Amino acid sequence: MTMRFLLPTAILAVAAAQQNGDPINDFCRRHQHQTCIIDSKLYIDGGKIYYGGSVDNGSVAQQNTRLLWENVLDTKNDYKFPTQYSNLTKDPEVPSVSGGVLWPDDTNKLFYLYGGEYENTDNVQSFTTLWLYDVIYNTWNRSSASDGSLTGIKWPAFGAATITDTGIAYYYGGYLTNLSMPKWGNDRLMLSSLISFNMNTRSWQNQTYDEVQRAEGSMHFIPASDAGMLVYFGGLEMNGNETSYANMSNIQIFDIANNRWFTQTATGDIPSSRRGHCSGVIWAKDKSSYNFYMYGGIASNEEALDELYILTLPSFQWTLVYPSTVPNYFGGKAWSSCDVIRDSQMLIIGGQVPNASLTECDVPKIGGQHGLLLGQEATEQGVWWHAVQDNTTGYRVPDKIVSLVGGDTDGHATATAPAQGFAIRDLSVYFSRTASASARTASRAIPTATASPSSQPKSKSTTGAIVGGVVGGVLGLAAIIGIIFFWLRRRRTRQQPGQPTRAELSQNAAINPNDPAVAYKTSASHSMVSPMVEAPAYSPQGWNSELGGYPGVSPQQHQGAFSHSPQQPYYPPPPDPSLSPGNKRDVPLTHEMPTSSTPAVSELPHLRSPVPKRAGY
Repeated sequence: MTMRFLLPTAILAVAAAQQNGDPINDFCRRHQHQTCIIDSKLYIDGGKIYYGGSVDNGSVAQQNTRLLWENVLDTKNDYKFPTQYSNLTKDPEVPSVSGGVLWPDDTNKLFYLYGGEYENTDNVQSFTTLWLYDVIYNTWNRSSASDGSLTGIKWPAFGAATITDTGIAYYYGGYLTNLSMPKWGNDRLMLSSLISFNMNTRSWQNQTYDEVQRAEGSMHFIPASDAGMLVYFGGLEMNGNETSYANMSNIQIFDIANNRWFTQTATGDIPSSRRGHCSGVIWAKDKSSYNFYMYGGIASNEEALDELYILTLPSFQWTLVYPSTVPNYFGGKAWSSCDVIRDSQMLIIGGQVPNASLTECDVPKIGGQHGLLLGQEATEQGVWWHAVQDNTTGYRVPDKIVSLVGGDTDGHATATAPAQGFAIRDLSVYFSRTASASARTASRAIPTATASPSSQPKSKSTTGAIVGGVVGGVLGLAAIIGIIFFWLRRRRTRQQPGQPTRAELSQNAAINPNDPAVAYKTSASHSMVSPMVEAPAYSPQGWNSELGGYPGVSPQQHQGAFSHSPQQPYYPPPPDPSLSPGNKRDVPLTHEMPTSSTPAVSELPHLRSPVPKRAGY
């Protein structure tokens, strides 16, 4: 009786696993995911993912229901990129969404999941509590507002988010849709609201300081003015009933201390209008320049872009970094994630490729990761795109920016205002000041990490016989699943046609050390010729047929790499029993972000611009 029950259960379990795919071993591409960094661990949640050996017209992106992680400091492998793992838990009741955000709290070792679209309308949940993930205990918990302020707060998607160093999370604009709100109509509603969540008091605010509705742009916090500023650019905007792409020369500035929006015009190499881009921010040691690195996006003609720009403030100048000419549509990407690491580099992960002629996976053995040098190292080494460098920490302003703002690698910028002056005189005063915040204190006991892992406390059992029966049944089921899984994998391997060998980079690639934008040259190893033969090796273009390999790594080395799943650093349990594993009651927790990066914001799954028909709330 038991075996007759276990066998069909095992078959169904394996079938489901085969359908969903393994997020590490079967990975092909991802986009619209959300990321954050805590204790040098980068977490990847939700989004859309393609499994298998390629993406063609019949491929369907599936909703990622797993929580992945990687240690951005651990790059001692053939690829020189962090290894990704999928050994964290995520209960089915925790939302798996696209276009949401992760708000990281490095002080309390947790992050919050807010916003995003569900896979279908049947899965949409009412927003009554905020989900948080405890990185110490590997558990998901719920946190509700302590003062009832959650009432009236909606669950939007594809807005822009950031966090201040005082523990305030912001979310600007976005959409309400039938995939984010229960019983919502078919019309999307673009928002103009600025939502804030105070991690210290767990209280919410929903304010509208600007009537223009916006979505799919980027927003970052910078420590300028008395209490900091929010900087927003790109995306879509709506005035009246007309939706249009925002002009990239119009930079929106929100002064936190005065609760006021400003629009300042930027000059230089103005990017074409776009949405679905990703960006990261970092600043000079003396905060004389704040520099935003922006990649990709969807242009107003609905083609994907592959450009890299830098916006530098307070001089408000754009400069094109890569490629040397625009537009560049063939292999562009949208809805990637950008995360600043080591205060000197940026990881660009994934991205949707609308060009149907490009079918290859996005460097699958490293999970679609691409590296960018942010500082003077790019000038010294002659390349912007590069593998993660262990010996590079701290930001040195690159010559590309120094040539625009003056000063040196440590800052000392002399261009501290736009060439045409500030649109509002108050901005000159705000940018002349630097916000300083007191170090936050954890609201719970945080254990000291140790090198040796230990098992979590065991739950007590009331009947030994029950435990024995359950364990025996689980072991039997595991054995059956293992046999069926092995058989299916052998069968799939035999049926799968051989894949073309990825091209390796030429060892004699010519590099101009004086031009960081110069591309590596490549040599083809199969008949498929790539139009992007000069795309840099580690760039988001490094995944297509000509550029699939990474320097010094042969296709044979790719096989079976990173198959193990090491545990994260172990934290001894703190004395507070209410925070023990499995306890999911509300706990008063606070929040903070790393100073050099902000949560990645994913964008709409539809390439065509939405046309909302109702006003913001």
